[in-house]
Amino acid sequence: MSEMFREMVEFFSLADSEKQQYEAKSASDPIKCGNFNVANTSNQSFTLWREYLKLYVHPDFHCPHQPQLLRDVVQEYTQMIRVLTRKLIEAVCEALELNQRRYVDEILKMESSFQLFATNYYPRCPQPDQAIGIPPHTDHGLFTFLIHNGVAGLQIEHDGKWFNADSPKNSILVNAADQLEIFTNGRCKSVKHRAVVNEEKDRISIVVANGPSGEAVSIGGLRWWRKMGEQSIVQ
Repeated sequence: MSEMFREMVEFFSLADSEKQQYEAKSASDPIKCGNFNVANTSNQSFTLWREYLKLYVHPDFHCPHQPQLLRDVVQEYTQMIRVLTRKLIEAVCEALELNQRRYVDEILKMESSFQLFATNYYPRCPQPDQAIGIPPHTDHGLFTFLIHNGVAGLQIEHDGKWFNADSPKNSILVNAADQLEIFTNGRCKSVKHRAVVNEEKDRISIVVANGPSGEAVSIGGLRWWRKMGEQSIVQ
């Protein structure tokens, strides 16, 4: 993990001219980066205080050429996360008394699963009450895996209140995501969360979002989910 954080620091330290080639032009860009901007809600305007890099890494792998070691560490880490994702899906199947082989391989098509690697750099902020790292949201996909450099900043919502999720350094925090809630007919709940900033320390987080294959959602799949004995939340 320490090697991966070193590569992330090196990427964000690249000259702007080097990073400009990856500036986000479309949500579908397989490699995209960006930095501070302003977000607006119905009654508030605030600064998004972060730089980010997002990569589509499976089923096709995409990565910047610099830093030189970035490709290798991202490939190794995301491959390990895919193995872990499969084990978690199998555990969900067992808990819900589903046929693991059919659910994992035929319905979700995990061999060609979608995977996104994202890293966020939150520099020290002089006015943290006027900015936010990432606004409240839930994640797409099945599971999201998050690690950080030891600086807190993740918060989760429960019963309308926000709580710090201060996971230890070098631990992996796992969030249930939107498609897991759908595929389990609401038995597993997607977790709303946000990232806040501080004025004392820089924070780096690394997130890997994992979803089923893009071919997974089908009418046949819906029929299978409804066999779970509840009215499907998928309409």
